[in-house]
Amino acid sequence: MHSLGEKIKTLRKENSMTQTDLAKKLNVTKSNISKYENNIVEPSLEVLKAISDIFNVSIDYLLGKTNVRNYVDTFAAHTDDDLSDEAKAELENFKDYLRNKYSK
Repeated sequence: MHSLGEKIKTLRKENSMTQTDLAKKLNVTKSNISKYENNIVEPSLEVLKAISDIFNVSIDYLLGKTNVRNYVDTFAAHTDDDLSDEAKAELENFKDYLRNKYSK
């Protein structure tokens, strides 16, 4: 499993951000971003929440408690057998919509 620092670095790179870019968004120094990514210092809860918001991932994902980046994918994953085929198709369309809206 990847460390918090590795996840921050991966997410930052996936979003084509430099350490300076992320530092500006978080209102911290570039040095702090480097320390987070190298697991020297852990971000405060406030900064962790901001990282979660910036990259649209759950805090649980950042902390390694789940491999699911966010819970959008599981929103409509469970359907009841009593739903019509038309209703199930609508749920699939909505899942696709959410994936497109929240993916980078």
